[in-house]
Amino acid sequence: MTAALSSPARKSAAQHLVRTPSFEEATARLQFLVDQGSRVGLLTGAQGSGKTTLLSRIAEGLRAEGCLTAHFSAAAIGPEELLYAVAAGLQAAVEPDWNLFRLRRAVNDRLLELRFLRGQAVILLDDAGHAPTDLLPHLYRLVHDEAAADARLTLVLATTRESSVRLGRSLLDLVDLRIDLPSWSVDETRVLIDMTGDRERPIRFAASAVERVCELADGAPRGILRLAQQARLAASAEGLDYVDATTVDGVHAELGVTARAG
Repeated sequence: MTAALSSPARKSAAQHLVRTPSFEEATARLQFLVDQGSRVGLLTGAQGSGKTTLLSRIAEGLRAEGCLTAHFSAAAIGPEELLYAVAAGLQAAVEPDWNLFRLRRAVNDRLLELRFLRGQAVILLDDAGHAPTDLLPHLYRLVHDEAAADARLTLVLATTRESSVRLGRSLLDLVDLRIDLPSWSVDETRVLIDMTGDRERPIRFAASAVERVCELADGAPRGILRLAQQARLAASAEGLDYVDATTVDGVHAELGVTARAG
C-alpha cells in the first residue's frame, strides 16, 4: 500500500512516476489488456515500485470512460468482503447481511446483465500475493465462470515477484499478460529527489549520494523517497546544505530505514 508520506511528497512522487518510460509502458500494456477484453493480467514489481499508483491511475481512467471498475486490496479480506467489493465495483444491488451464496448469485446475475448490455468490467486487485488462501478459489471461480467471460470481465492481480507463486497454479494458468515494473535508474532517482526537496531550503545530493540511495532502495520509488527524506533531516540537523554517501549510509544504518518496507 501507499507509504505514509506528506501530501506534497506523495503528489510529486506520483507526478514524476507517471512520466517514467517503464511506468508509461506498463500503463499502455494494462490498457491493451482491458481493451482486448482479456481475462487475467498479472502486474509484478518490488514492494514500493509503484504498483498501487499504476492501478489507481488505470482505475481513474477506466471510470472516466464509464467502465465499471473495482480497485481494492486483497490483503486480510475474506470471501464475503471480496464479493462485496466486487459487487460495489459492478454496481450490483446487495444487502449488508447477505451470506456468501447470495453475494455470489448477485455478482453472477450482474455479470449476466453486463453480457446482454455488452458491458465491460475490470477488477484491480492490489496485494494479491497476500490474499488469504481461502480467497483464491473464489478469485478463480469469478473469472472462470462463463458469465464473466461473456461480460468481458478482466481481473488484474498486482503483487511482488516473490509473492506471485502464492496465487497458485490454477490462477496463474489463466494469466493472459504479465507486466513487470522494473527498478528505477539512478537518473530517475535523481529527478525524484530533486522534485521532492524543499525549494526554499534546498539540500543538495552529491552524485555518490544519489547512487547510494538508489542502491539501498533497490530502485523502488517509495524507498527512494523515504531514504532521501531521512537523509535531508540528518543533514539539516548537522547544519549541512548537502547530503553525501556517508550521510545516506549513516541514516540507513542508525535510523533503521528499510527502504523496501511496506
